[in-house]
Amino acid sequence: MTIFKRELSRNKKSFIIWTTILLLCNIGMMTMYPTLAAEADSYSEMISKEMQKALSMDQLNFALILHYFAYVFVYIILFGGVYAMLLGASIVSREENEKTIEFLLAKPVTRRAIITQKALVVLFYIALFNVIFIVGDFFTFEFLKQDEYSIKTFMLMHVGFFLLQLTFASLGLFISIFITKAKTIYPITFGIVLGAFFLNVISAISDKLEVFKHFTPFNYINPSHIAVNSSIEIIYIAIMFTVIIVSVVSTYLVYDKKDISV
Repeated sequence: MTIFKRELSRNKKSFIIWTTILLLCNIGMMTMYPTLAAEADSYSEMISKEMQKALSMDQLNFALILHYFAYVFVYIILFGGVYAMLLGASIVSREENEKTIEFLLAKPVTRRAIITQKALVVLFYIALFNVIFIVGDFFTFEFLKQDEYSIKTFMLMHVGFFLLQLTFASLGLFISIFITKAKTIYPITFGIVLGAFFLNVISAISDKLEVFKHFTPFNYINPSHIAVNSSIEIIYIAIMFTVIIVSVVSTYLVYDKKDISV
């Protein structure tokens, strides 16, 4: 498990930075809940109908803590998706970029073992990321709540977040085997995640473009829909699991046969 420990160490700093910043932003925005809850109607009127529809806010009642959290969580999910894909996309490609792949291949370890241990690091950090958010959000809710809320809905929102991160991370893992330059990782990652988010927005505000909602995971685990309906559609869960499995299996198959430059 030497590679696993090595990758844990190499990715620890970025994990701490991303987790700390997003968790503080999340808690910071949630602390505004008591104020906004008291003026929920007037606050909703301040936001344009187009913006409310784009972010599915037209379904929300900001007087309810879960509904307000759904609004805040949209931004956390967006940047959490960026982090997950960056982690997946960089964990394999950095070996060729930093010219350390020759060192790895010289060791008595197969290419599949390399992918397995790197993928486990990605899974470990994403799982830890979500555990920290669940705990942090729970205590924030308990401190700020003005009435009771559904724990089931609370957990569904976080489970959806976890699945979305795994989806982007697995896509990043697959893409990483084709990337040899670190400078190309960021534009590709941001392009894919922000593109998926943009598809969700335009599909929400235009009936003609509604079909695009089926091609973005941000629609699959839309926090507003979960907050209102307390459910995630099974078909969306199936799609995400399919993308995860296909991406990971493809990573093994392609990397096993890849002509690696050392």
